[in-house]
Amino acid sequence: MHKIIKILTVIVTLLIIAGAVYYWYFYIYVSSTPTTTENQNPTTGFIPFDRDIPASSGQDAGDSNNGNTTSASNVQTTAPLPILRLLSATPVGGYGASTTASTTVVRWVDRGRGNIYEARGDRLDITTISNTLLPRVYESWWNKNDTSFVGQYLSDKGDEITTVIANIQKRVAPTPAKTGTSTSVMTETIQNQQVTGTIYELKGKVVSGNIIAVASSPKRDRILVINNDNGRAIGYVSNFDGSKQTQLFDLPFTQLVAEWPEENTIAITTKAGANYSGYLYFVNVKTGVLTQILGNMPGLATKVSKDAIRVLYSSATKDTNMTKTIIYEINTGKSTEMIFRTFADKCVWSSKFKEEVYCALPSKITTGIYPDDWYLGKVSFIDDIWLLNSTTGQIHRVSKLLSQANQLIDVFNIELDTNGDFLYFMNKNNLSLWSLDLVSSN
Repeated sequence: MHKIIKILTVIVTLLIIAGAVYYWYFYIYVSSTPTTTENQNPTTGFIPFDRDIPASSGQDAGDSNNGNTTSASNVQTTAPLPILRLLSATPVGGYGASTTASTTVVRWVDRGRGNIYEARGDRLDITTISNTLLPRVYESWWNKNDTSFVGQYLSDKGDEITTVIANIQKRVAPTPAKTGTSTSVMTETIQNQQVTGTIYELKGKVVSGNIIAVASSPKRDRILVINNDNGRAIGYVSNFDGSKQTQLFDLPFTQLVAEWPEENTIAITTKAGANYSGYLYFVNVKTGVLTQILGNMPGLATKVSKDAIRVLYSSATKDTNMTKTIIYEINTGKSTEMIFRTFADKCVWSSKFKEEVYCALPSKITTGIYPDDWYLGKVSFIDDIWLLNSTTGQIHRVSKLLSQANQLIDVFNIELDTNGDFLYFMNKNNLSLWSLDLVSSN
């Protein structure tokens, strides 16, 4: 009996000693040993390079070299901005870019739901500005501050176009939630339930008339709308909110597109078709006088320079089923065919240097009926961005889109911000929206 008691005593003593050693090693020695971010991670034991620890983990992603820490919610805003940036992977129904004292801001409308989003040129954040439902918007023209736009959307059946003037306004609602990191987020109580949404909403009105074309002025403080009135194109100019509307012209054709390149000049071009002769007219905004600039050219599409003295145009060549690109000097009547081939729809004139024009050039244009096949989506192109000096004829490539984006981009709806620092465009393949930092790319 005494022997059994002695054995049990020894076992208990050994267990106590083992427990003491275990406690000392794991809870005192290890916890007091210094660690670095190279060998510590709250879940796996190490922090991989260029990864952020989720904010929900209660940890900050820090720099182990200098001891400074940056919260996970701010890592995105301090990271280097890509030169070519995908702003929206989902289809976009038009956009507008404005320049502030510190950066460039671009806003766009989601084609599916109608949400308004915003991106800045100095941050990676994408902010939801408005959650107001305005679905199926396929095109929009924005004012100078991107606080209002004229938009066109399709009916449920897709066979009727409605035009609206929409304003982004602050909602009349309770104070924004204190926990939100974005000033565009708010929490309100609806039927005893907390609902989170934006502090902005869309308010507007439907514009009457069968509107076939819209263009905003260079300062984006006025708008041109063209109505189809019994087979005649009636052009009206007004303030951006639709006030002070006056009739400017009355034309006997309705298949046209409009551009407002210079304050006193509106450009009207007949819609391009390979089997139809195209014409370009200038309308004097002050007098309404109509002047023909180009005419009798098949498949004519145009882009007019910001001073309205040059025209880049593309037209069809029936003998080869291709297209050609030409710079036309209005004052001298001189035409110069470019060494490259592209469509005028893929070009935009610079506002910083008026003799320069940015164009998306297809790597290859196969034989087809142009521009019809491209408009109808029968063909798609792989584009790069090039800069052309229309005076010297010099060109150089600004961006290899395929290698930078790692996807095929067929550029259309191409524009510049006010300062000419950022180039914006959409991909015809999926209606995504992109920005290109011209300052960094140069």
